[in-house]
Amino acid sequence: MQPMTTANGRQLMKKYLLQLVIAVVLLDGAVMALYYALRIGERPERTQQTFVAVWVVVTLFIVATLMKKIRQARRGQL
Repeated sequence: MQPMTTANGRQLMKKYLLQLVIAVVLLDGAVMALYYALRIGERPERTQQTFVAVWVVVTLFIVATLMKKIRQARRGQL
């Protein structure tokens, strides 16, 4: 793997990294608000597990998508 050589690549990488952090923070905030608004903690264990599983899958999707863009920017493919 070659390090990126262009300033544009570094700027893109920083941009996507910032987007990644912001997206995860916003998602977590929204999901925690839903958790308390829907009183998930008071529901059956199966419901709690499903809620957390969906949260993890959505987080994984966001992270994987933005990490792909970061890797492409690092390689200079964007």
